Amino acid sequence: MLKLKTVFNFELRGMLQKKSLLVTTGIMCVIVLLLTSIPTFIDLFGGEDIEEGTGENGGTAEELTLVYENDELSEAISPVLGEAAYQTEAELREAVQNEEVASGFVVEDYDRYTYISYDSSTDATDQMIFEAQLKQLNENRLFEENGMDSQRIREILNQPIEQETVFLGKDAGSGTAIAFAIMIIMYLLILLYGSSVATSVAREKDSRTMELLITSSNPRTLILGKVGAVGLTGILQVASLIVFGVIGFKLNKENYPEFLLDMLQGSMTMDVVLVYVLFSVLGYILYLFIYAALGSLVSKVEDVNSAVTPITFLFVLAYFAATIATNAPDIAIVKVTSYIPFISLFTMPIRYMLTSVPIASLLVSSAIMLITVVLFAWLSIHIYKFGALNYGNRLKFKDVIQSFRK
Repeated sequence: MLKLKTVFNFELRGMLQKKSLLVTTGIMCVIVLLLTSIPTFIDLFGGEDIEEGTGENGGTAEELTLVYENDELSEAISPVLGEAAYQTEAELREAVQNEEVASGFVVEDYDRYTYISYDSSTDATDQMIFEAQLKQLNENRLFEENGMDSQRIREILNQPIEQETVFLGKDAGSGTAIAFAIMIIMYLLILLYGSSVATSVAREKDSRTMELLITSSNPRTLILGKVGAVGLTGILQVASLIVFGVIGFKLNKENYPEFLLDMLQGSMTMDVVLVYVLFSVLGYILYLFIYAALGSLVSKVEDVNSAVTPITFLFVLAYFAATIATNAPDIAIVKVTSYIPFISLFTMPIRYMLTSVPIASLLVSSAIMLITVVLFAWLSIHIYKFGALNYGNRLKFKDVIQSFRK
């Protein structure tokens, strides 16, 4: 135990003293703090503009640039849509071409118009607003021509329906964004620190430092200390980001939209947090042991990338399964993958947060994950011991299997 503590402290101190890690973590914490402050920035710099730019119909109150086909149409429609800015379509085209105006409308009839713009924009709302207003004018005209009371018809058509929605289980819509964010964080964390532990093991073997380490300790102590130190470093980094995220949220909470507050408070309950912590930590440790074992199979640092390629593909597969789970947590493939330990670190917490999962299923998946971690920890120790003093060509997995028979 004393040797394990020594190895763990040495590896942890080496990781935490890296300037690149400290600088990267500091920059990421600042970014998280800024991201959680976006509602405040919007309120300070964009709030007044949004309020001034909102009209009665829910659209922008900015005046539309209009051209009417004839005077009769102008007299009938301009009191609602606005006065003509140009007399002819040619003048409007020239104004748009010279960037005097962004866009404009040529009103040809109650149910026909031409929209003129210099560039096509995906966020332009002026055309939708104009078309909705013109459509309503045309409907009112047709109602009156047929002797119908347009105001009464509008009241009938717009009669609201009172409804109340009660979820006896969980609301999947409220936690999708949070599930996706956690999934991205775990994906990057495992790839980054998994590669780090594999490279560290391969570097020790390449420089023959591993020979000296094994003479003063044993493979089990070395790999457990290394995986524990690297794993704790990643957890501390994520914890730092979470702390800054919570600080930013607390400082800017009053400026957050009501629906966002409801989403956060409704989805991240204490039981959901505990399930995420359990599966994320176990899955994280599982992949670190696998990466450490693969790193001990190579004799050169340059071969690490090719050695970890198979597990990287498996991890990408888990990422895709988690993406499916965020959209459809109840389908069969998601339920099956929530029991596969290499994938369940993503899919089971997502299922638990977005839909109702039986406690028995949660316990079975947790047990499978825990047993798999212990199994791969033992397997990694054996592979580390077997590959420690094997130099030259890269070891193959069949060589490891054959070593169990000896």
